[in-house]
Amino acid sequence: MEDVSFPKGFQAWGLACGIKKNGKPDLGILVSEPPAQVFSAFTRNAVKAAPVLFDQEVASGGGKLSHVLVNSGNANACTGARGYADVTAEVALVRALAAPKGEVMVSSTGVIGEYLPMDKIKAGIARLFKKGAAEGAGETFGPFVHSIMTTDTFEKKTMKSLVLEGKEVRLGGVAKGAGMIRPNMATMLSYITTDLDLDAGYAPTFLAAVEKSFNSISVDGDMSTNDTALLLANGASGVRYASLGGEARKAFDDGLRDVMEELAKLIIRDGEGATKLVTIETVGARTSEDAKAVCRAIANSPLVKTAFFGGDANWGRVLAAAGSSGAELVPEKTALEFCGVQVMAQGGALAYDEDDLAERMKSKDVSVKVDLGLGKEAWTYWTCDLSYEYVKINAAYRT
Repeated sequence: MEDVSFPKGFQAWGLACGIKKNGKPDLGILVSEPPAQVFSAFTRNAVKAAPVLFDQEVASGGGKLSHVLVNSGNANACTGARGYADVTAEVALVRALAAPKGEVMVSSTGVIGEYLPMDKIKAGIARLFKKGAAEGAGETFGPFVHSIMTTDTFEKKTMKSLVLEGKEVRLGGVAKGAGMIRPNMATMLSYITTDLDLDAGYAPTFLAAVEKSFNSISVDGDMSTNDTALLLANGASGVRYASLGGEARKAFDDGLRDVMEELAKLIIRDGEGATKLVTIETVGARTSEDAKAVCRAIANSPLVKTAFFGGDANWGRVLAAAGSSGAELVPEKTALEFCGVQVMAQGGALAYDEDDLAERMKSKDVSVKVDLGLGKEAWTYWTCDLSYEYVKINAAYRT
């Protein structure tokens, strides 16, 4: 079962319409019946793709959402008035074919600076909405998650079932992203669905979950023009968040954060050329912003990331990156751990078993823990190593 279709009232599918030269799926649709309350987070890049600008306007209107149309292979970014007009044309066609009861959003991902091949997309949209008849005629439809992938090497999807005060509530999610990842709301798209009834007041909780998941990952430190994270809640389960007790609400909040965190880590595991998932934990910070800044500086450091690729516990690089973060840091109060082994404390090196640590550093899952020794705030970030393969992928991305 397609994972965004796991909650009641959702359907999703995709197909190949010819945007991608390799013939892989590149156009998908996510449908909610009944229309869903939508919560959104978008790129903070000053250069925003046309679909992001359009979706921000839809989100600001506060209406329920029926359809999300997504294409891969072309970002529709830096395309000016024509790019925006293409988005409105896509939406008009969806409305003409599907007569949605709610609003329509659009997402795109792929190469920047090229216009959408609208003839192919319009034909593809028409095929998407002839699904029943087309399947009988031999048309091939695939999972929605396949239609949103670019340099991704595997599906990023998850689902979860919760029992809240005796009633089942479902969550599902998909994401794409492998490079140009430094969401600050990389190339990242994520769609989470639930059949719980949420009202607009849930937005701060959703955005807090975004900060702890999609905004706490980095592959290469580059921020996309198209980053989009959407949560759709259609209430088809018959359960209202507002009617739940505190314990049940917390269970849902935790479940949502788990889904988003799992998708975020899958993006890092599939980082372009990555061989390791690196968990970076900062504790003992004066403020949570300081803790996050230290994590981010370490995650984005090419020197740190290449050291992890080589299995080198080079704590000097980590400390230098932390010190450049702008966070309050006193070297004499700082301690560092690699993979559970303390290598530095009070500003200086400690003795440790180098052979043992070298063996631990060979794992596909490695970690760094920084204790600033200044307070009680903490943050966790995920990144990957930086390999030769990353350069090969991005040197030839358009070819």
